[in-house]
Amino acid sequence: MLDSKTPVFMAWGPDLSFLYNDAYLTILGQKHPAALGRPFQEVWPEVWADVAPIVSKTLAGEPVYYENFPFTINRQGEGEQAWFNFSYVPVEGLDGQIAGLYCALTETTAQVLAEKTRQAESHRLYSLFEQAPSFMAVLREPGHVYELANTAYLQLVGRSKNLIGKPFRDVLHKIQSQDYLALLDRVYATGQPFIGKRMALMVPRQADGQPEQRYVDFIFQPITGADGVVNGVFIEGSDVTDHARAIDELRESRRIALETAQHLDALLQAAPVGIALADTEGRLLRTNAASRLLWGIDPLDKNVREYAQWKGWWAEDSDRPGRRLEPHEWAMPRTFQGQELSRDTVEIEPFNEPGVHRTILNCGAPVRSSDAKIIGSVVAQMDITDLVKTQAALRGTVARYHTIANAIPQMVWATLANGHHVYFNQQWYEYTGVAQGATDGEGWKALFHPEEREVAAKKWRHSLASGEPYEVEYRLRHHSGEYRWTLGRALPVRDSEGTIVRWMGTCTDIHEQKLAQEALQQADRLKDEFLAMLAHELRNPLAPIATAAELLSMGTLDKEGVWKLSEVISRQARHMTRLIDDLLDVSRVTRGQITLDKKPVDLKSVIAEAVEQVKPLAETKGHHLEIEQRGEHSLVLGDRLRLVQVLANVLNNAIKYTPNGGHIAVRMAEDKNQLTLSVQDNGIGMSRKLMGLAFELFTQGERTSDRAQGGLGIGLALVRSLIQLHGGTASLESGGLNQGSKLTMMLPRLVLDDQQPGRPDGGDAPAKPARDSLRIMVVDDNIDAARLLGLFVELLGHEVFVEFHPASAIECARKVMPHLCLLDIGLPDMDGYSLARQLRLIPGMKTAVLAAVTGYSQPKDKQAAFAAGFNFHFAKPIDTRHLASWLRDVGSQTASQGKLELAKV
Repeated sequence: MLDSKTPVFMAWGPDLSFLYNDAYLTILGQKHPAALGRPFQEVWPEVWADVAPIVSKTLAGEPVYYENFPFTINRQGEGEQAWFNFSYVPVEGLDGQIAGLYCALTETTAQVLAEKTRQAESHRLYSLFEQAPSFMAVLREPGHVYELANTAYLQLVGRSKNLIGKPFRDVLHKIQSQDYLALLDRVYATGQPFIGKRMALMVPRQADGQPEQRYVDFIFQPITGADGVVNGVFIEGSDVTDHARAIDELRESRRIALETAQHLDALLQAAPVGIALADTEGRLLRTNAASRLLWGIDPLDKNVREYAQWKGWWAEDSDRPGRRLEPHEWAMPRTFQGQELSRDTVEIEPFNEPGVHRTILNCGAPVRSSDAKIIGSVVAQMDITDLVKTQAALRGTVARYHTIANAIPQMVWATLANGHHVYFNQQWYEYTGVAQGATDGEGWKALFHPEEREVAAKKWRHSLASGEPYEVEYRLRHHSGEYRWTLGRALPVRDSEGTIVRWMGTCTDIHEQKLAQEALQQADRLKDEFLAMLAHELRNPLAPIATAAELLSMGTLDKEGVWKLSEVISRQARHMTRLIDDLLDVSRVTRGQITLDKKPVDLKSVIAEAVEQVKPLAETKGHHLEIEQRGEHSLVLGDRLRLVQVLANVLNNAIKYTPNGGHIAVRMAEDKNQLTLSVQDNGIGMSRKLMGLAFELFTQGERTSDRAQGGLGIGLALVRSLIQLHGGTASLESGGLNQGSKLTMMLPRLVLDDQQPGRPDGGDAPAKPARDSLRIMVVDDNIDAARLLGLFVELLGHEVFVEFHPASAIECARKVMPHLCLLDIGLPDMDGYSLARQLRLIPGMKTAVLAAVTGYSQPKDKQAAFAAGFNFHFAKPIDTRHLASWLRDVGSQTASQGKLELAKV
């Protein structure tokens, strides 16, 4: 039995004295030869606690067999972990009684370690599969039953629980007109993949929710077994409804997964172990059966020296194929230098397999004589060719993983289970500008904005403690020094037992989205404030108008009282008109629809007219107005009315926001190319924050009880826009709250030469009093508006006919032949445009003057009125002074020419 090539030993007699064969020497190590004849327990004291129960059981007559049993043994003077397959059988003496035991064993340490490596790699791959951003699933046949499905796939189909073991038909069925099951059947039957691009998919996003339409890119990839037969389908794809995944990244991820799976398959192949004995010259003396697998043939079948010479290992004159193996490449000679254990790898060419190369791991130990002289060596040989290739492939996989991480736009990072950062991709270093490795460990915290640093750290500690996904928004320092808003996310990577082994995270720059969101919130706030201000400003003039109307209805006022109330109503109506006009002006300016009537304008006359407009309000508040005009050349090319509107607006603001008895200065200065016009007050001033927003729409200071001066916050926005349309600039200065303000406007100066026609626009000529009475028809479906307008025109000395419906208006026109018609546009049954056309068809009405009186006052509304045959356009509420002047002009033309020839304005 001891002649076996398999390691065996016997424990015999009352002391279980130890006997063993040569093959067992590699297990004994330095315990040989002292172990011969010694009691079992003294030979292996370090494992006796594990072996004693087995020995007792065997000596009781019961054979024992174990596979991959772990031991900690001292072969070379140090404890090492080893695994063995062994069998213990009882051995009977001559008297038929059990006198000892026999044990045959094979060391399986290499196979166990290889299996552990394979399991670890398998788990790593599954973690990658589970955390992949694309959805993945594996179906096995028959019946398309789920074998694997990652989290992204479960989210896609609206499932919170696993699908493993369930048939596909119970989860999904239709992709619009495509039968999903039929597609799977075709892939299974033909072995050809199916690729879908942006295909509609009706799935519930929640387990109990209604199906919703999503769009996915996906592939059905057949899975074939070793026999080439399709035995499953691999599903992989991306939900491109919310965001598109880069196709090349998905393909690369899939390729890596498949390639890594092939590497894993290679690791599943256990490397055989061979045992060889050699003499002091390194020549083989004996090999075990496993060596045959390594070398291709048992060298003992031939002369050992001939075999060695055939390989060309040490024969200097060998003409055989094969590379000479130098002594420094072979493990055995090292043992002859007194080393107790040597390890090395060599590349061999197996016998009868020319051109085939294998990588062998050699572990050698010397064999000593009784006088400690080395007489040979024993070498354990293991074919690690596949392992070496697999390790090289795995290194390539890691390199490709880093390449992918550096290729994606996000910053990618990884930590250990305790949160210690160990990896950042290239995007992180390019974004932050820090040196490689500077943010490993806890160094990353220094890049966070101080205001978010503790919040982010607290959430990170919570995720580390709970295992929950990490997500937080914070400002991260960019390499430019700017702090930019960033979205940080991380997920845990777990092993097969659910223990977190590391964290994988990303950082995404969301700075522009964050600023856009804040801008939208600010715009929404300004809108709400504007609506509140608009309601307030419109109610203010309505209150005195309503009160005056009530007082007039009582009929108890004398003529002077009626005149005072009329002035109140007229003044408040003009105020409301200005509010509405300002809103319309802002709308037209911001849309680029305003047209300036540019002419040479004397800026001094603009100052005079604007001051005249605001003078009553200034006198009411007791302000002192100072006018300073330096220079003789004060011409600009501009729209006089708009420039007066701008200056009056600025002066109104200065008057309203300066406490009673204040000082307001209007100054004009000139230089070679421009005129500078400024308005300075000693009022409430502005904060630095408000100054930065003052020219924006709907911006006002805080509205408090001592600053309830009205306004919609559009005045300065309109001022700047109109000045810019004139080629100028507007700027604002203030020393702070209660330090007064100064608004400066600069306009290009106009120099007139003798060749330029025209004169400076000094304003409209005063209206002349009416001299002749007209027949005027007023048409408006608003009875109160029609009667009041008719009453006003009648008080001007004209004959008035009031109608409320287009049909009655046409009938009236046929009867009285009016010289002039004031027509509303929004009439029932027939709008004002159609009514104007109908009136023109009445004999004798072609030369009548038609004026539109309407709330529609946009440029397009005026154009529509002129196209329908109107001669003039009034916007509601109508300026009665303007109407009276216009009626006098019409009467004058009627009397002097006998007909009406008015230009369309």
